[in-house]
Amino acid sequence: MVLVVHSGGLYAERVIAYLSTRGPVAARQLPRDLPMIIDDPEEYFPPDLGGDAAAPGPSVVIAINLHQDLLLEIPHRVKDTARALIAPREDASWVKPGLQRQLAQACAGYGIETAFPKPFCALDPEASTPAIRAFCEAYGVGLPRFRFTVENGLIAAVEVLQAAPCSLTAFLAEKLVGLPADETLPERAGYLHHAYPCLATMTLDPETGDTVMHQSLAIVRKSAEEAVARSADAGEQQGE
Repeated sequence: MVLVVHSGGLYAERVIAYLSTRGPVAARQLPRDLPMIIDDPEEYFPPDLGGDAAAPGPSVVIAINLHQDLLLEIPHRVKDTARALIAPREDASWVKPGLQRQLAQACAGYGIETAFPKPFCALDPEASTPAIRAFCEAYGVGLPRFRFTVENGLIAAVEVLQAAPCSLTAFLAEKLVGLPADETLPERAGYLHHAYPCLATMTLDPETGDTVMHQSLAIVRKSAEEAVARSADAGEQQGE
């Protein structure tokens, strides 16, 4: 089971809603307005976070935009069942480098795999550890990948092979039908990326010198470009 621990907001809602269409998901919302330092994180957690007699604990935990003291407490509360913890960074401030190292170290002590994709749609199953790869495969999420059916130069159908966990890929799949399958498609996909819209931040990321939204946009454009190339290759092979 996947457990999403979050502090509210539209982004968390989108992730929970989309993952729930792919498999079992539980969600727990923690407070957002908190003091800078929390002396006793336990008081903010529900007692069943790590599972109880009525329900098994989570095998994968997704932590979205949590206070750093609460985030660091999670490995200790799910250590008996969790195989992986994923903390996406649609905003670089959600998990800063020092906190990332602390969290990874705490998880490693319990044999829990970790991933800190920035943004969430940058999570690459092929480059991930076993439990995280298994989660991506089971829920069909990770770096967006499409398969286009092309008729008379236009996209007649779109199959989503791998989707962004925020559901933006599913939106794109619907809107791309009927568009030309040519070199203009990545740019058109970029317009749709803004129309949904992507919820990654436009604040400058000090680690990359760019914004996380621009990173997400680049991922979408590359995914569309690769799908067009695959459809062209398939068409050439059929014509041989």
